[in-house]
Amino acid sequence: MGDDKQSLTAGQVTDYLAEHADFFLHQPEAMDSLQLGQSPEGTISLAQRQLERLQGKNQQLHEQLNMLIDNARQNTALQARIHKLCLRLMDAPSFGVLLPMLMTELKQEFNADEVALRWFYAGDKAPALPETGENVVQQHADAEDLRIFDKLLSKQQPVCGRLTKAQNELLFPQKADKVKSVACLPLGHQPCAGILAIASYDEARFHADMATDYLSFLGEVTMRLLRPYG
Repeated sequence: MGDDKQSLTAGQVTDYLAEHADFFLHQPEAMDSLQLGQSPEGTISLAQRQLERLQGKNQQLHEQLNMLIDNARQNTALQARIHKLCLRLMDAPSFGVLLPMLMTELKQEFNADEVALRWFYAGDKAPALPETGENVVQQHADAEDLRIFDKLLSKQQPVCGRLTKAQNELLFPQKADKVKSVACLPLGHQPCAGILAIASYDEARFHADMATDYLSFLGEVTMRLLRPYG
């Protein structure tokens, strides 16, 4: 069988471009592989357009690289602060000091607007909590209203981003409408000791692309600090 493919001639290409003078405006990527020379003075050549396009791409890549570097620096700095925070929490002399310290220092370290702790218990009676004035609530591990967090708890990993209206209302009953983004940490697993939520009124503060390794570490440390008092 013969080859059905047909090669375009230079004349056909020239005719097509003459009929479609805006071809490279709508298909700028077609210029990337062209080998172009200089045009007469006073005209804008395809080579110039190609150079401008490549410069634009380089600028975009440069900005993306700078963003990655900035994010890496911020994450490294935050990891160091979380490490120091955990050491301070472990040095707390009593539960009455530990609990308010946990809530207030998390708000400071994460520049957060709200922090909530839902601490699970499994027995018939919830253990006594010190008065803190913070958003700390004990709930039975089998409480029906906690079902809205089943997906989060099953993953056993921190989640950053927006919560549902019902989840916000459970964690932040007085500020649910203000909370726009949350870092939500399950405290351990088998069984989970609770949920720690760090929230912002800024929807861009906590997002799905954030690194969560340091949040996992924080959740594990918090679980080990709280569990002896449960």
